[in-house]
Amino acid sequence: RTLAGIWPYAGGDVRRSRDSMFIPQHPYFPNGTLREALAYPEAAGRYPDAEMQAALSEALLPQLAGELDRVDAWSQKLSGGEKQRLAIARVLLKQPQWVFADEATSALDAQSEETVYGKLLAMVDKAGGGIVSIAHRASVAAFHDRRWELQASEAGAPARYTLKATAG
Repeated sequence: RTLAGIWPYAGGDVRRSRDSMFIPQHPYFPNGTLREALAYPEAAGRYPDAEMQAALSEALLPQLAGELDRVDAWSQKLSGGEKQRLAIARVLLKQPQWVFADEATSALDAQSEETVYGKLLAMVDKAGGGIVSIAHRASVAAFHDRRWELQASEAGAPARYTLKATAG
């Protein structure tokens, strides 16, 4: 959340590309209109309705495309999978070059995960960027050509890791 710029309780300097976005496992959405939740932290009027509706459809939320002006407590209203897909819709709307995903599809079924990763990969490939994912699910490895694998170590011992190339 600090890297995403939405957690002000830490100090120091963080430098990140302006053309990057972070998708957390438990995304934040402000109370208000769906339009505001989707555009956050930017102004809701920055994006045309058609672009917002397309992003919602691409993120497998077509049922929300007609609800842009609906006011709700979106963080409470939506299921875990819907919240993750809304966060992915936010990324698809803003079209960053780089995406950092922390357990971003942990609440999705395998088919939905494959669909949204396909959309994200097409987006970053077009922009000449990439996706860095953190995940416990082995299925996420299929969407990447490299992975760092961290292994548990004994208490007090340094962590072990290996870099593995994956088929892709």
